Amino acid sequence: MPSRRSHTKSRKGCLQCKRRHVKCDEELPRCGLCQKRKLQCTYPASSNETDGLNPATPQDEVESTYGSGELSLSTRMLEMRLFHLYLTETYITLYPGKLDTNHFQSAVPGLATSYPFCLDALLAFSALHLASKETGDNRQWVECALKYQNRSCSAMSRVLAEFSVDHAGPAFICSILIMLCSYAYPCVSKDDHPFDPLAQVLAIRRLLAGCAFFFHQLSKMEHPGELAGWLRYKDDEDSEEELPKEQQDPKLLQLRSALLNSLARVKERIDSVRGSRREVHQDIWEFLSEAVKRPLGGREGGVIALPVRISDDYVDLLKEGDWMARILFLHFGVGMHLLSDRWFVRDWGRRLVSTVLQPLEEIPTEWKDTVAWTRQAVDLDKWSRS
Repeated sequence: MPSRRSHTKSRKGCLQCKRRHVKCDEELPRCGLCQKRKLQCTYPASSNETDGLNPATPQDEVESTYGSGELSLSTRMLEMRLFHLYLTETYITLYPGKLDTNHFQSAVPGLATSYPFCLDALLAFSALHLASKETGDNRQWVECALKYQNRSCSAMSRVLAEFSVDHAGPAFICSILIMLCSYAYPCVSKDDHPFDPLAQVLAIRRLLAGCAFFFHQLSKMEHPGELAGWLRYKDDEDSEEELPKEQQDPKLLQLRSALLNSLARVKERIDSVRGSRREVHQDIWEFLSEAVKRPLGGREGGVIALPVRISDDYVDLLKEGDWMARILFLHFGVGMHLLSDRWFVRDWGRRLVSTVLQPLEEIPTEWKDTVAWTRQAVDLDKWSRS
């Protein structure tokens, strides 16, 4: 009797094919069957406990990838396309600040080729960049980004469980890319999901806490290598001169000046009030006033890093409808609009300003002019009509 033909069963197919008990071709961002049926295609996170934790060696790659024959040609081509996009276009959108000019073009991809969890975060970020450039239906690229980000986050959770100082550098870069992805999703996605500004900020706050943790670990390394440039921000002196003049948008520079003036008026209101809430308001105001001067960087990380400074007490005030807390939140939205020329921020500030207050909500007399200014500052009425 002839022996049964042996075969290797792949467990990496999408969840939709698993439910239907059909063979999945494992193509990315959507397998062939899901494309044919016009279904959302979702892949499970890797169950390999060591995947993404350790640097990949050439031998590991040969044994785990080419030897298994499970990585399809279409997946390889997709990942090369995303990696090429990062090396030629995406890295340029990340402002280097005090880092070497080739940091995002050379050092970051170098880490990604050694640490799979960092590579997945980079591919997710590139996929979102591609989605932002797509004028038509970009859902396949958004889904692709989600798949790579989920895989990266799954590996990062194991990094935290088995953390060593050797992982500080790649984990820090990975956490930054994932944080930027979280900012980018609402701007890139073309779905009709409502934008909940507080929920978005709280989710980003958790990610920024991870960035801060890994940055602290990085600062303790004796030889941080190519990531040493990040440590220059620890003792950075604030300066409003941040970008070369040819890269400065006159309208955004004018908006920054107007925003600082508005914050100065808000400070007068904060100082005139006594009570336990004043300290909470003061903390957010101090961060905003410094971050607006350098929206892309500085010691505190710029406007984009505000969520990490949001305390539980401030969140409670927002939920209670405290008007000073809401006014400061609106100013955060205007601050984010200073970065609207970045594809991963785009209309994030407008969305925040448009959703903090309900359309028919009555505004206290003393705040009507301020609220009207925040709406005008982000061109909200013009944006709403477009």
